[in-house]
Amino acid sequence: MKKFNIAITGLGGQGIITAGTILKNAVLDSVMQDVSGSERRGGAQREGYVEAFVKYIFYDSIAELQNPRKNMHSPMIASGDADVLISLEPLETLRAASYVNKNSVIIFNTNPHIPISVRMGKNKYPELDDILESLYGITDNVFYYDFNKLSLENFGSIISCNVISLGVLFAKTNIPVSKNVIENILLKGSKAKDNLKAFNIGLNL
Repeated sequence: MKKFNIAITGLGGQGIITAGTILKNAVLDSVMQDVSGSERRGGAQREGYVEAFVKYIFYDSIAELQNPRKNMHSPMIASGDADVLISLEPLETLRAASYVNKNSVIIFNTNPHIPISVRMGKNKYPELDDILESLYGITDNVFYYDFNKLSLENFGSIISCNVISLGVLFAKTNIPVSKNVIENILLKGSKAKDNLKAFNIGLNL
């Protein structure tokens, strides 16, 4: 049995839960693959912290799949147990860094959402170089892009940042899911053409 764990973090309104749902749907029709996960939705409507976990399980045999001791899995990701961390906000990347280890891949958006406390001068937002120094202290596998800029340039809004990040996930990691499956899921959505374009932008970064 093999596992592949993905943590997705960011702020309410960035499509964190939607990205997690797309990844979960990718294996729902598979006999030998399973998926579990969870979400924290508390801040979803007020630009608060949001996270989604996606945990893939790949069984070696039907017997293993049917063994209750083998297929009992927590929907949560333990500290240091994420194969990939995707974050759509730089500071939230730091906050979620406890999920990763030296072999993990970190993909994050460099465009910050400045908190009210920083805008009021009560706190200071960390510099990108400081964030990178902290992340590289954990793993060498760090990929960072301005997803907001890419989305604005191509779609006139930042709504596609989450799907662009999924393209990067498939480009920069060994996620054991076919990208064709994700593309087929995106084609069924209400903005199929834009979603597929956003995914391919990420694939080519």
